[in-house]
Amino acid sequence: MKIIKLSLLLACSLMIMLSACVKNATVEEDHSIKLTFDTITITQGVTQYLAAKNYHANQINWSSSDTSIVKIDSTGLINAVKPGQVTITAVSKLYAVSAKCIVTVVGDDLSETKVSDVAAGADGSIFAIGIDVVSPTGGFGIYKLAGNKLNKIPYCAGVRIAVAPNGKPWVVNKSHLIFRYRDSTSYWETMPGTATDIAVGADGSVFALSTEEVSPSGGYSIMKWNVDHWDVLPGCAGVRIAVDAHGTPWVVNKSNIVFRCGGSYLWDTISGVAANDIGIGADGSVYVTGQEDAAPIYKFISTTTSWSVVPDLSGTNISVTPTGQPVYIDKSGVLHKP
Repeated sequence: MKIIKLSLLLACSLMIMLSACVKNATVEEDHSIKLTFDTITITQGVTQYLAAKNYHANQINWSSSDTSIVKIDSTGLINAVKPGQVTITAVSKLYAVSAKCIVTVVGDDLSETKVSDVAAGADGSIFAIGIDVVSPTGGFGIYKLAGNKLNKIPYCAGVRIAVAPNGKPWVVNKSHLIFRYRDSTSYWETMPGTATDIAVGADGSVFALSTEEVSPSGGYSIMKWNVDHWDVLPGCAGVRIAVDAHGTPWVVNKSNIVFRCGGSYLWDTISGVAANDIGIGADGSVYVTGQEDAAPIYKFISTTTSWSVVPDLSGTNISVTPTGQPVYIDKSGVLHKP
């Protein structure tokens, strides 16, 4: 009996000691500064907030390695003054920790600003998606071309863009959400559904490629906007889409084949080219960018239903002006207009 009592006493003592150890154990807090961006590219004249996710703005001292290129205020607001590259340093006012962000500023004219997508509206307006990260979940800056300048449109980001006949853009962002620009107050309306690409015809019809892959070799299902919802078009799939002036969608599929909608269930194969992107003008002109290393640009010849190489032009992304002239992005990310 004494042995049992002694064993119980020892067990209880051990539990108390372990409990005390657990209570006395401390977990060291993480005071490191986690910035929203480690690197960012922005356009001259543009502002962009840089934030420390685990600190309030007034708990950080911000500094720029060259204020003639980039200035940053006490709230973390970056002001891109001129082209160049600087290091932004964030230092905690509370702890001995810091973090850095590399900021690259590019010029705001066509030869200096890199872009990743382009769209021309039936009204002649041209919009582009930049390569400057605006939001980790939204994507890149949205720009409108004025002369040889790309002017940034605030409050939204995207990866793909189209333009309605009234000159107002639709975008698909990095999270596949769809937005439509509403008015001059810079209000963006979130639209139903999700998409991977978007297109608007000169007649105002809007089509999109969904996030549902319906064919391993074809790509995503094709949707048409119907007042307040999307209708799915059967019989085809794609990864890039454009719309002609009559509201007929054309797609490039995952196998780089071009298709044109010939009716509710019928899609015509437009053979003779391996395409990457497609654009259609209000006058009916159809262009694609090719898959070859040189990235040639082809124009569709409707009379012979064939493709003709456009001399001296090459690009990765393409759109078409109302008069049938290609607007394209070359392999280095530079936008070219007529």
